[in-house]
Amino acid sequence: MRTHANAKKAFTLIELLVVIAIVAILIGLLLPAVQKVREAAARVSCTNNLKQIGLALHTFHDANNRLPTANTPAFGSGFTSTLPYLEQENIGRRYNPALSPTDATDADGDGQTNLSLGSARLKTFTCPSMVAPPQPAAFPGWASYALSIGNQPNPFFPPGAGGNPAYDNGPIVRLIGGGSGGSTGQQGVTLLAITDGTSNTILAGEMGFQLRDYNFSSGPYAGQLRGGNTQWVWGYASYSFGSTGVMFNTTVGTPADVTARLGAFRSDHSGGANFAYSDGSVRFLANGRIDPPTYRALGSRDGGEVISGNAF
Repeated sequence: MRTHANAKKAFTLIELLVVIAIVAILIGLLLPAVQKVREAAARVSCTNNLKQIGLALHTFHDANNRLPTANTPAFGSGFTSTLPYLEQENIGRRYNPALSPTDATDADGDGQTNLSLGSARLKTFTCPSMVAPPQPAAFPGWASYALSIGNQPNPFFPPGAGGNPAYDNGPIVRLIGGGSGGSTGQQGVTLLAITDGTSNTILAGEMGFQLRDYNFSSGPYAGQLRGGNTQWVWGYASYSFGSTGVMFNTTVGTPADVTARLGAFRSDHSGGANFAYSDGSVRFLANGRIDPPTYRALGSRDGGEVISGNAF
């Protein structure tokens, strides 16, 4: 006969609820810490991507005595020009810069075209924190970074129009002007031409699909959220290049300034955005830490602005 002393003691319902409550509290305390660690790791990875992009641009400069232009006559991007220096030679040697990014010609019969190559999502061009476009099928080669053509209020307009400077005053310049064409006459900038100092001039930054009021106006996704345009293969404003004319992470505004905001740098990191500078360094700019004039000054290569050492 079993005695009371030998009987196994089971959890009571109250004890079980207490244990569940304690576990829930511990999970609630742990999750923010895990998320912070994950975001910190993503920021480090993003920083490394921008360092690799900066290094590739410098290597291009060493080989060509100038930085690449923001686009090509066929509207390839500055990124397509640097593929061989980003350990993407397999794509770089197959991509035909004389043809447009949408060209489906397979002249050598290797099964690859500009269209298929430009649809690839490349790790170096993708920040781990980046949220995919709302319609990823519309942007198969979506990316997280854009080159800087200066401090234009609106990089869609050519030099001298829409309040833009008379020339692209960033370290990267357009061979073809604005969003609608027209030669700028600029053929690529040398590092020596960055007279404001390479450590004070933004070379590239983050850009994504964060605009909540930018929708598709036509096509199969008409009326649906678009959010942005960022794709590494296209040499076009808001696709692979932008400016510091509008403060970074400006994602809301009026319908009238949507194109200006499209060409502004922005990030999915909490609290700020990563930028690569022309000296090869990468720095995180915190939201609200830098004033608009200083930020615009960081966009120009030869404005002669005086930037305080603690301004950013």
